[in-house]
Amino acid sequence: MRADKLNLKIKKILGRRAKKVLVKMIHPWRNQFILFNWSKKAQNNHVNLDYWDETENLGDTLSPVIVNHLLALRGISPDKEVKGKKHLYAVGSVLTAGIQDATIWGSGILNASLNYRLEKRKLDVRAVRGPVTRIILMDHGYEVPEVYGDPAILLPEIYMPPKIQKQYKFGLIAHKDYDLSKVAKKNFQNKAIKTLNICTADYKTFIDELNSVEVVISSSLHGIILAESYGIHAILLEPQIDILKYSDYYYSTGRLTFPVARTIEEALTIHPTALPKMEELRSKLKAAFPYDIYD
Repeated sequence: MRADKLNLKIKKILGRRAKKVLVKMIHPWRNQFILFNWSKKAQNNHVNLDYWDETENLGDTLSPVIVNHLLALRGISPDKEVKGKKHLYAVGSVLTAGIQDATIWGSGILNASLNYRLEKRKLDVRAVRGPVTRIILMDHGYEVPEVYGDPAILLPEIYMPPKIQKQYKFGLIAHKDYDLSKVAKKNFQNKAIKTLNICTADYKTFIDELNSVEVVISSSLHGIILAESYGIHAILLEPQIDILKYSDYYYSTGRLTFPVARTIEEALTIHPTALPKMEELRSKLKAAFPYDIYD
């Protein structure tokens, strides 16, 4: 059974309170595995990059792409032998997806119900996704520099597609838990709207398709982040999950308010927010990359 399904099954059987007890029970062995994937052991003498790789979701699979790119700029192998067993969290809402002692570079909080997982850990925080994550970590006693940015904003420095003609007015990106078949039932499959599947590890094809649309409508956070990183306006479609991580990203770009469309029909009528200026975020985020943990 996949780790994410196993965790969901445990939650249903035990309930949240009992799962907190379970977390306390396994806490002494927290650094021996990756996130909550107990079947995936962390390597000794290695910097273990913690991310979900059991399902194809672009937001998750970008973590090694971006980290390995930055390491390559310094001629460092991701498999370089280091002293001890280290953990690195990067792209996505992984801060409370595990309980490891870790170096944090651009990660974020998923929702407040999981904040108990921040307790009794050693977190070396270099950057976080946004100010919401920063405040939560500081409330738990961690030192957090005011350096923001989901590392996915760096993808244009790794891959820039050839100039692609805009073929669609709108591109629709759904969160990985959203059923795209609902879109078809609403008769939105026409020449003006293209559906984009973010449940993929093929980031180049996804970015090529992304650049064929003028405006993105997305309930996926990384759909929003990637669109804006490539200079494409984006509208947030009301997610079926906690909005915390979305606010975290928007606040990191200086936007304290942002429109949320309740339906696709409403999204088609909304004027998107101005594109954020990414240059300073990218510069500070790259400067904060923890090269030293590979020494």
